[in-house]
Amino acid sequence: MGTSIRFLRIDDRLVHGQVIVGWVPHLATRAIIVANDRVFSDSMRQEMMRLSIPHDVEIQFHQPQQTTWVEGLPMESLVLVSSPKDALACIQAGLLPETFNVGGMHAKPGKIEIFEALHLDDGDRASFEAIISSGLKPIFQPTPQNEPVPMEDIL
Repeated sequence: MGTSIRFLRIDDRLVHGQVIVGWVPHLATRAIIVANDRVFSDSMRQEMMRLSIPHDVEIQFHQPQQTTWVEGLPMESLVLVSSPKDALACIQAGLLPETFNVGGMHAKPGKIEIFEALHLDDGDRASFEAIISSGLKPIFQPTPQNEPVPMEDIL
């Protein structure tokens, strides 16, 4: 059993313009859930994110590995995580996304460029393989206007 939501997105920038002006209206999102340990512990980053979203959109901050926040989420929720590891933790906590979207995973030491906005290391690949093995089908699609590419084809 789990909690179904419309959209889970990996984006290492979490809440930013592309999400706010692209994905939120495209999905008719009414709630953004940021599942990230650093943001959960940083009230200043939380406030910056609160100020950047439309007034009619709720925002919550949680730790990915906790299970209680998953229960009772509205179907129209957009869950944002910054890494495949955090996405896997959410799924293991019971989150069942209709769409599993992979957006920006930018260059960092030890990561290899796959596409312009997609850089992976071995840990990322292992998390994606576990996610795919669970039956989910993540897609790489930075913006709603981009064509989706199955992560299975990328890995």
